[in-house]
Amino acid sequence: MIPFSAATLRARLSTPVLLVVLLAFALLSLGTLQLLKLQPPGVDFAGLWGGGKAAITDVGRLYDFRYVSELQNWPLGVGRLRPYAYPPSALLLFVPFALVPWSLGYAIWTVLTGGFFIWAGVKAGAPKWFVLIPWVAFAAFCGQATFLLGGLVMTALTLVEAPILAGVLLGLAAAVKPQLLMLLPLALIAEGRWRTIVATGVSGLALCAVSAAVWGLQPWFEWLGALARFEHLVSHSSGLVANSITPYAALTFWRREGTWALLLAPAAAFWVWRTFRRGGDLADKLMALFGGAFLISPYAMNYELALFAPATAIYLARTTDRRWPGYVAAAIGQALVVHPAFISLAVTLSLPLQKALPALPFPKRAPEASLIPNG
Repeated sequence: MIPFSAATLRARLSTPVLLVVLLAFALLSLGTLQLLKLQPPGVDFAGLWGGGKAAITDVGRLYDFRYVSELQNWPLGVGRLRPYAYPPSALLLFVPFALVPWSLGYAIWTVLTGGFFIWAGVKAGAPKWFVLIPWVAFAAFCGQATFLLGGLVMTALTLVEAPILAGVLLGLAAAVKPQLLMLLPLALIAEGRWRTIVATGVSGLALCAVSAAVWGLQPWFEWLGALARFEHLVSHSSGLVANSITPYAALTFWRREGTWALLLAPAAAFWVWRTFRRGGDLADKLMALFGGAFLISPYAMNYELALFAPATAIYLARTTDRRWPGYVAAAIGQALVVHPAFISLAVTLSLPLQKALPALPFPKRAPEASLIPNG
């Protein structure tokens, strides 16, 4: 009998274990179809489509929650509001899709943004099978802007040699969902990417200026006023609070004061600064940039977990890392639907934490303690 070290045993088991995990992910992804019993696909896209439609029909009612829901023909039933909550600058992207029927727009949107997200994820170093992580299928079912935003950010972070183009992409992402990139300036300063900072600011302001030229300044003031109404809508829905991934929402779920979560802001800022300053790999940067933003945001729904799919897959692919069993456990935990959904975010963010901690040494075994016989 020839002894096998723990490393050799792990190497032999890693491939079959990974295949089993990916099979489980694929089955969970197919399970997303069970949601058809509760709602039609693309309900979240309906809000984007409704905003684009309102910009065409009556931009003065863009942030009239009831009017926008009526334009969508009440996809969740009459009385269940589906508002448009994005800034007016995002309309430049959404209006073209509102020129076609909602179902066709949803299909085109999902194919285009989903394809872009997959391409950007692979370009960022993720294995192609990252699409099997269940939250990717869930995001596709919802039809949100997650794929577009994730693709823009991942592509921009890989364009180190093209700082202007990177800034344009980041400016576009910020014009669509500024709260997702609230820590981006800190990250770019930490890396000294000054040209990218300028390009991001200029492109973002240009998009805002174009939207103001087309629809006027009034929608901007109405958007700022609608934010509080939108937060009130979310905070008074037990289902939305339970499915939000932020600490703020978790505290609200547990009937505690959500604003205590803002105390995490210094830690989130330090995490982003340290990760980008030290030149961490792209998986760590994505975890820090998105994770830091969610730690200090009031609400973010669980479909946003798809943003972490490429980074999670990069960790799962590190089968020779002594921490790999912990990575597998975290990836499995992330894939499960739990309430409050902040637990899924916390499990996801344990991946860079595990990497930062020293690996536990495996005890050396005597020859007679061999686990696998020769042949």
